[in-house]
Amino acid sequence: MQLEDWKTFKRVEAGISKTLPDEIHDFLTKVFNIYLIRFPLQIFKQFEIVRDKLIPLTSKFDLDKYNEYCETFSKVYRAVLLDRSISDDIKKLVLELASKTNSFFTSRNMQLCIKEVKYYGVRVKALFAEKPLSDVLVVVESEGRVVSSTKTDHDGLAYIEVPEGKYTIYLYKGVEEDKYIYEEKNVSVPQDSEVIFKIRETKTRSEIEKEREGKPMIREVSESLEGSRTGEHS
Repeated sequence: MQLEDWKTFKRVEAGISKTLPDEIHDFLTKVFNIYLIRFPLQIFKQFEIVRDKLIPLTSKFDLDKYNEYCETFSKVYRAVLLDRSISDDIKKLVLELASKTNSFFTSRNMQLCIKEVKYYGVRVKALFAEKPLSDVLVVVESEGRVVSSTKTDHDGLAYIEVPEGKYTIYLYKGVEEDKYIYEEKNVSVPQDSEVIFKIRETKTRSEIEKEREGKPMIREVSESLEGSRTGEHS
């Protein structure tokens, strides 16, 4: 009896096609978690929340849950980039993870998950009695975090770069005993912008506290205020 070609009897390996949840599980374990364990505790805890939004997608894909995951990631991503206490090395890791997350999902024909944080220039102009006000502390705050601080030049101008978003900008300068320049403005930065402060009078500490309705001052301003008081009584 003629022998059949051995290939006829060779077992054909059935290709195992992975589902999207399977692929997301691979991404979670082989990419996301690898970055997660490299983060310091402060960042680790924030990205644990992000991971918890990703885990349900490893069992069943749901567009609403995907959007929730992306929204959570985007919020943490932005907060990390804005936080001046976080080192550039850690921010670089976060940027890498965001980039790999976007590449993973867009390569599977899904909408962009994490939008790029775009930076814009803000020109701050400080005037007192219509004249340029120099050496004024300019502090930019977002969601309780100081994201930038500088001082105005001799022309009363200061330049800062911040991501698109909403901010509070504070101006402060001690003038003389219990007299201060103090103003704050809520601004939206959708593009390169200019913010003009037209200040007409100084304020006492009690007037500033009353104006803020008991809300604590940001640290940079409160420390400057205390420093001014110490100088006044030395």
